[in-house]
Amino acid sequence: MGIIESYKVQLRDKLHMKDLLNLHQIASNSSSSIYLYRNHMIADAENLPKLLSFFLTIKNDEIFTLLNDVPPEENPAKIMDFLDHESLNVLLKVDYQASDNESIVI
Repeated sequence: MGIIESYKVQLRDKLHMKDLLNLHQIASNSSSSIYLYRNHMIADAENLPKLLSFFLTIKNDEIFTLLNDVPPEENPAKIMDFLDHESLNVLLKVDYQASDNESIVI
């Protein structure tokens, strides 16, 4: 049983490449699954080409959703550090406690 975190995020300004690589590293080095969603476009943060494409096509002030599937043994603090960026404005955060016999469709 883990936690699914959902963040509504507004992009205030374009992110630098080092920030996108930081998000990619967070996703690649953890057992969490991190996804970004907007306008029927989904990007897995572990897939660098899709992550770059997602942020290259987003406009300033546009809102997207970041989903973080956090296993029970993992600390979600790194994603919070990423979201604490002057170019990002977290509008809403929702946590959902998932059980082992349950699946969620996005």
